[in-house]
Amino acid sequence: MALLIPILLSVLAILFVKCYKRIQFILNVCEFSNKLPGPPTQPFIGNIALFAKMSNIEMLDYMIKTANELRDSGESIMRFQFIGKLLVFPLDGKSAQTLLQSTTELDKGDDYEFARAWLGRSVLLDGYGERWKNHRRLVTPTFHFAKLEGYLEVFNRETKVMIELLDKFAKTGETVDLFHYIKRCTLDIICGTAMGTTIDAQHNPTHPYVLAVEGFNKLSVDHSMKAHLQIPFLFWLLGYQKQKDDYVYTMKTFTRDVTAGRMTDLKLGHIENHASKRDMNFLDILLCSKETKDWSEEDIREEVDTFMFAGHDTTAASFSWMCWNMAHNQDIQEKVYKEIIEIFGENPNGDVDSEGIKKLDYTERVLKESKRRIAPVPTLQRKLREDMEIGGHMIPAGVNISVAPTIFHSNPKGFPNPEKFDPDRFLSENMDKRNAYDYIPFSAGLRNCVGQKFAQLNEKVLLIHMLRNYRIEPMLDFNDTQPSMEVISRPSNGIPVKLTRR
Repeated sequence: MALLIPILLSVLAILFVKCYKRIQFILNVCEFSNKLPGPPTQPFIGNIALFAKMSNIEMLDYMIKTANELRDSGESIMRFQFIGKLLVFPLDGKSAQTLLQSTTELDKGDDYEFARAWLGRSVLLDGYGERWKNHRRLVTPTFHFAKLEGYLEVFNRETKVMIELLDKFAKTGETVDLFHYIKRCTLDIICGTAMGTTIDAQHNPTHPYVLAVEGFNKLSVDHSMKAHLQIPFLFWLLGYQKQKDDYVYTMKTFTRDVTAGRMTDLKLGHIENHASKRDMNFLDILLCSKETKDWSEEDIREEVDTFMFAGHDTTAASFSWMCWNMAHNQDIQEKVYKEIIEIFGENPNGDVDSEGIKKLDYTERVLKESKRRIAPVPTLQRKLREDMEIGGHMIPAGVNISVAPTIFHSNPKGFPNPEKFDPDRFLSENMDKRNAYDYIPFSAGLRNCVGQKFAQLNEKVLLIHMLRNYRIEPMLDFNDTQPSMEVISRPSNGIPVKLTRR
């Protein structure tokens, strides 16, 4: 008993010091944040009460509205503050240029930490350093166009499955929510191109891996949007930690089992036998590379899972909004259809090839404008290692900088009449008038999206098959389904359309 009292006093003293330092840190953040342009804050809690009343959709609308108001008043950044957490948003490409061009400020922000249990130290999450540079250097060639051509077979095959599933809606005239079909199609595509396996999500939406991916993504959104879930004890107490652990276990186990099987195939020579056919998947390429021989199985698993995570939801969101934009701009849809027919012919079941894709001109501009109109990923985040001047303000190390394509792309100064869908914004003479960083659907700089060519090729194949088969008509007004402030710009009410056979 005599020893217990000193121990308790020591523990209390340590807790007191930690609490004091934490409170002092929060007060310092509050004091600094009030010097930056942004909505009024409340003592200690900052802007929590403001956002607590908003849905994810209202939050995104509010951020765009506030950004435009601050821009009009001459500001180049805006800030939000949440109990010691400061978020700084550059308001245009010029303000973000220093950060995006930096060769050292490459660390991901705090909001990405939730995914670390699944993706570990992959190129998406790892901090800047020699390991990140080595992994990035070895992963990048797997997305060169010559390698991507080998993925076309999977793109075509899985897209045709989706077209077949949608045909019943074209026959009956029944409204269909395209988002769910596109999402499952892109997941099957990612499984085929990343690991050379299939889960047939399009026919089997209750596959354990499908449910785990969807559950993890939903949980990550809840964690980022609900302040109380960011307290580890409450996250555990309310049962969310167990959910997360179960999802991560399912996803990791699936990838590890596939990797083990492919390694066996490699030892037996099966992978080399088909390598010359250029149909090697991402996992095969990593396993066969001499430069990755020092990687552990976990290193490879993390990169494959990152490909899965980053590649399927973002493409699903991007193509879903592309379909919505086409549905609400019938004249543009017909121009795209005519260009597709001129290049690929009228056979609705013909495969899409790379030579034809290279000839797309107007369609290319339309795809870019769709990503401008609604960015597939609303925000990206970096955490400063050193103090940095952004938009005329010196921002201290440790602050999260949120680079938001959604805010840049809705800037009337860079894109006049931003709510209008206008592919001519991407004619070269119009692009030259803008800052190079005003349009960043795939981020920019050394930490840009390594798989952007894959995503663009995938989306073109999806679009060509869709429009060769169907005319798309909207069943809601454009703004009746809105992008949500999530990891991706998920359509709040889906993509409800009517499909008519061409």
